[in-house]
Amino acid sequence: MPSLGEMLRAEREKKGLTLKDIENATNIRALYLEAIEQGNYSVSPGEVFLKGFIRNYANFLGLNGAEFVELYRQSRQTPPDPELQATGTGSEMVTPVSESSSEDAIKKWLFIAAFIVIVGGGTTWWLMGDSTGGEQLPGQPEPPVPPQVQTAPVAPVQPSQAATPTTPPAAVQPKPAAKPIVVVATFSTRSWTRVTADGKLVFEGTPQRGEILTWEAQKAMELRFGNAAAVELTYNGQFLGVQGRNGQVVVKNFTAR
Repeated sequence: MPSLGEMLRAEREKKGLTLKDIENATNIRALYLEAIEQGNYSVSPGEVFLKGFIRNYANFLGLNGAEFVELYRQSRQTPPDPELQATGTGSEMVTPVSESSSEDAIKKWLFIAAFIVIVGGGTTWWLMGDSTGGEQLPGQPEPPVPPQVQTAPVAPVQPSQAATPTTPPAAVQPKPAAKPIVVVATFSTRSWTRVTADGKLVFEGTPQRGEILTWEAQKAMELRFGNAAAVELTYNGQFLGVQGRNGQVVVKNFTAR
């Protein structure tokens, strides 16, 4: 079965198109298009971008972009290691336990148990003898009560300074790691677009009608559209809808949280 790259190349050549023609129409660099056809996915700037490239490339050729993205996912799945699936087939070395070893172990535990009983009984006897030694034997006269001597009360000494309780420092809770920014733009018609991710220009052009583009940033992203009514945005899986009126210039900023 031909790979997805071979199917895309065959359809492109069938339509008489070059990689440069596809680049001009989809704003996907010919370098990435050629890498997709050859199955060299390491050239792509990222997983999200690569799936968007495959989808847009297939859609432009009149194919089903979603199906080609699914073919890519299936091609990237690693088959399970057959050695890990085989369970219980290997020979295991089991060392038999001799009866003499078992008897020695029983004797050892019986000796330890007897030692614990002897030591525990001796300790209990010593504690009982010590606790009863302090009791007064019957028949002995009670010790005389010493006469009470009245003394003048002593005024309490006021401390010069009250001790200030020390408040333990509050534990510092670690900040959760910020999620990356992923924005998907769906164009219902042509609109000039400029995208800056983490301070770098990552896209500037005019996407075509029906085109779907995806951008990713770690900290911040700014998107500028020349026709707000032509663009629907999805931010980190949340659908934001159409961005404005027809012909309206709009700027959208997203920050990682």
